[in-house]
Amino acid sequence: MTTTVFPAFRTTDAAATIELLVTLGFTERLLVRNEQDPALVEHAEFALGDNGGIMFGSVRNDGSALDAVGGSSIYVVVDTEREVDRLYQEIVDLGHAIVRPVATQDYGGREFDFRDHDGNSWGVGSYRGA
Repeated sequence: MTTTVFPAFRTTDAAATIELLVTLGFTERLLVRNEQDPALVEHAEFALGDNGGIMFGSVRNDGSALDAVGGSSIYVVVDTEREVDRLYQEIVDLGHAIVRPVATQDYGGREFDFRDHDGNSWGVGSYRGA
């Protein structure tokens, strides 16, 4: 698998992050839990399709710049506008804060934006870029 972009971030709630990623269509490639506290994730890799992916880990509280939570912005491309609408409803049902409701864009595609439990900004849409 060739990954062209692999964003990485920290989370305060690994279980909620995993639930969100699975909802968005990601599949687990690697999940390394903390031996003393299995609720904490040392390192995780989730794939999206053949060439997309994301990495995350639990906040470590070690003073690292990586421990900053909520500053990531991620756009997830899905295959169809119907899939955008389906995911929009699932994200609403999960209780995430909708920033921009689902709508068809002038430049093409259908999209919506939301914030996750850590405040990260997520966009979901069918627009693949020009």
